[in-house]
Amino acid sequence: MYKTNINLEEMSQKQAIEYLNETVQPETGSIPAYLLGDPTIYDLEHKKVFLKTWIFIGHESEVPNKNDFITRDVAGYSVIISRGADNQIRGLYNMCTHRGMKLCRADAGNKSLFTCPYHGFNFKNNGDCVGVPLQKDIYGDGLDKSQLGLHKIRVESYKGLLFGTWNDEAESLEAFLGDFKWYIDIFAGRAEMEVMGPPQRFVIHSNWKIGADNFVGDSYHTMVTHGSIAKLGMVPSATYSKKGYQIHTTNGHGLNLGTPNPDFAFPEELKEEYKSNLTEEQYEVLSNLKNMIGNIFPNLSFLISHTKIKGQLISNTSMRIWRPISVDKMEVITWFLVEKNAPEDWKRRSRESFILTFSPSGIFEQDDTEVFTDITAAASGTMPLVKQLTFNYTMGLHRKPVTEFVGPGVVYDDKFTEANQRNFYRYWLDLMTK
Repeated sequence: MYKTNINLEEMSQKQAIEYLNETVQPETGSIPAYLLGDPTIYDLEHKKVFLKTWIFIGHESEVPNKNDFITRDVAGYSVIISRGADNQIRGLYNMCTHRGMKLCRADAGNKSLFTCPYHGFNFKNNGDCVGVPLQKDIYGDGLDKSQLGLHKIRVESYKGLLFGTWNDEAESLEAFLGDFKWYIDIFAGRAEMEVMGPPQRFVIHSNWKIGADNFVGDSYHTMVTHGSIAKLGMVPSATYSKKGYQIHTTNGHGLNLGTPNPDFAFPEELKEEYKSNLTEEQYEVLSNLKNMIGNIFPNLSFLISHTKIKGQLISNTSMRIWRPISVDKMEVITWFLVEKNAPEDWKRRSRESFILTFSPSGIFEQDDTEVFTDITAAASGTMPLVKQLTFNYTMGLHRKPVTEFVGPGVVYDDKFTEANQRNFYRYWLDLMTK
């Protein structure tokens, strides 16, 4: 039985965790509304989730050359991602070790040396402190630059995807991704991929979990939220999004796999490259793929979508993070990925497909943004907590997974179920209550 007159802000962290265990029930499909609007939960997430697990940073193709760098946010802290002269990619906390000034204020560039704009301390892009203005005169022999190196963050890569974590004790990235790597191979490793242009950024007044929830498993909303695409003839019917598979693995990862597709919507010229990078089973999935929509826990969502551009079927591949800014606000950062060896005309048409659908001005993106905003507004304040409002995540509880699918994970043979969302919240709850 839920407690009444609850105020999480007045609880200790231990009490708040106990209340989460009482009220969040993924196995029965009961998820409280207060998870999307309560500041105490948001603060706890920062400590328990974002400071502890692997967070997506960017793609290796964004720093292709020696001394290239980008600056990114990892759990609320600015990080410099730099490819050193030794070709190694490192993550450096963007804070001068002298007085804490933000060392680099550019989004991207090429530098072998960073100079602090406050006092002029110099740091190599491997983090070493190599220069102090007037060092001998003002410090004598008392300053040891070897102790002033920039603080580092763990950075690891899989199929060109860069992740970072502040947790020195976290399992390896490959272990964290686990069986989900099989599907990441299709999304990001089917060919040599590259990011086209800088990532696009926009802010939504929404809790970050709604975006992750939507991409991890919600094809059901397509019939209504995106119902106009059937009326426009972009898809054969409003229920087209049901066909395919829903799949989840450990650590909260999940995706919806849309099949079948009678047409091959990838560059014909790259079939041999695909076959050399994928197993026979993975290539079979790719060649029959209508769409692939998923989320790597906690907040990296990815998408392979197909659209007809000027009468020709074309795929586009994108990924985005739902970066928390506050309990009711997030920055969406979106990357457009494309096969590096694809013909230039195909790249251009794929980009047009992306802009039409899932760019900030895309028809799908605008549909979803409105929904995300309204859900957050309804879940904010004290009323959802006091009234003990819950969301219903029971879709598909009566169904059993199938065993004949070629890929790993827990697999259901159509996409209208909420097993993936229950799996997402199960892992979220495990982290929050440790």
